[in-house]
Amino acid sequence: MRLRIRSALVALPLALTLALTGCGADDGGSTVASAGGGKKGDGAAGAAKSVSPDEMGVKFAQCMREHGVDMEDPKPGEGIRLTLKKGPESEKAMEACREYSPMENGPKQADPEAEEKGRKFAACMRENGLEEFPDPQPGQRGIRIDRKMGEDPDFAKAQQSCQGIFSGGPGGGADQ
Repeated sequence: MRLRIRSALVALPLALTLALTGCGADDGGSTVASAGGGKKGDGAAGAAKSVSPDEMGVKFAQCMREHGVDMEDPKPGEGIRLTLKKGPESEKAMEACREYSPMENGPKQADPEAEEKGRKFAACMRENGLEEFPDPQPGQRGIRIDRKMGEDPDFAKAQQSCQGIFSGGPGGGADQ
């Protein structure tokens, strides 16, 4: 089974980022939208604090390549896009590169403000053609979507229309 991982990083007001469709693996081929940023209290925190989210994405991609996973560097502001084959090689690479992973360097606890923005983002995505886009689950980092939704041709257009919800800029609805 293949897992598609895509991460589009957008600035949040409190120096957080939203990793839209971040890193993770599950048998359902789902992807995750998740808050990124630095964690406190472990070795990964130093890596997260010393580089921008874009630089962190490039370091993650370089690390994954060094561990046998073919992956392009993310474009600035667009985040990570990756297809993984489930298996020991991918799992070993993800483990080895954990310190650079946008998912691993997110906040440990749920942020109520980020959760509210996630709900608004989900509503916006539905308004922009992705009727089945789910709401975030309370206490869960990010929003789980299936691979097919992430590959929907309307996904990128809806995402662009809605990204202002996180950055405080324009966007946030079909009529904006």
